[in-house]
Amino acid sequence: MKHYRITVFTELAYAAVCYLAAVGAMFYFIAFINGLPVPKAINDGPVIDTAIALFIDLGLIALFGVQHSLMARQSFKRWLTRRISPTIERATYCLATTLVFAVVFYFWAPLPTVVWSIDGESARIFFLTLAFAGWGVMFLATFMLDHFELFGLRQPWRKFRGQSAPASEFRVIQFYRVVRHPIQSGILVGMWSTSVATVGHCVFAGAMTLYILIGLYFEERDLVREFGRTYLDYRRRVGMLFPLPKREKTDAR
Repeated sequence: MKHYRITVFTELAYAAVCYLAAVGAMFYFIAFINGLPVPKAINDGPVIDTAIALFIDLGLIALFGVQHSLMARQSFKRWLTRRISPTIERATYCLATTLVFAVVFYFWAPLPTVVWSIDGESARIFFLTLAFAGWGVMFLATFMLDHFELFGLRQPWRKFRGQSAPASEFRVIQFYRVVRHPIQSGILVGMWSTSVATVGHCVFAGAMTLYILIGLYFEERDLVREFGRTYLDYRRRVGMLFPLPKREKTDAR
């Protein structure tokens, strides 16, 4: 019993470290894409040949996509949980994502050619405010689901308390009544809201947008498989990333 408690506490401590690392990586990601003061933002670093920079940057985004997608597959999860406790599988996923983010940030090659620029301090403040509104939506949406479950901390805490995992259920709450994927909506608004966009910014935001759309296609397929007609009806009524226009009610004749 004592050994079990030590093991459970170790899993909880490991998950806590992974959680802090993942949240730190998300804050760095926000600063990186929005050009805020961090050791290296998206337009920082030595400028190299454009073709080489594009090859490096697209390779980094591909690395993120492969890691994120591979570790999300059920077959990989089954392989991983034969080697580590299922309790820390999600925390390990978050840690791996954090490490890949660190590689992306460190090796990102700037492409400083300006694609668009809207001059003026008021424009800069407006777009930065819009970006932070998007990031705010993203973070709030994680709590509307289960923030700590999503980042892998709830699972070992539940085990530490001797509680079993609740049954999966389909719920439509708060932001999820307006869009089906508010976390990704917030990310898109946060990435694209800028008064000055360089080629590097557009490459990063564009590649991440494509990855999000591909990921949502597979996620929605899994949700339909799990919840069936309930999710199909929800999908018909609610927009994926942005609200659907309200339909005018017509009198039955």
